[in-house]
Amino acid sequence: MKRLSLERRPWALAAIAAAGITLLLPSAFALLAPPELLDAAVALGDRRLALALAALFLVSGGLVRLLLVRRRSQEEDLERAEEPHPPPVQRETHLR
Repeated sequence: MKRLSLERRPWALAAIAAAGITLLLPSAFALLAPPELLDAAVALGDRRLALALAALFLVSGGLVRLLLVRRRSQEEDLERAEEPHPPPVQRETHLR
């Protein structure tokens, strides 16, 4: 069975998920946090907030990538064991 193209590129899928998480969490914080916490966040400054967003993106991307590690099932292990191995290459037997 062919895997989808995003399944073959787990870092791309992790980056998409990290972007979604990075957009969702600060938005939810801005909507649901009490005004005192919002004032404290503004007091941090633009540079620290940008670094916090970048850290959130990197950490969430790494965690999503770890969660996307695909474990093989026992059926797949059996299929791999049943596949014939190619014959060993014999060197220097033809076309010198």
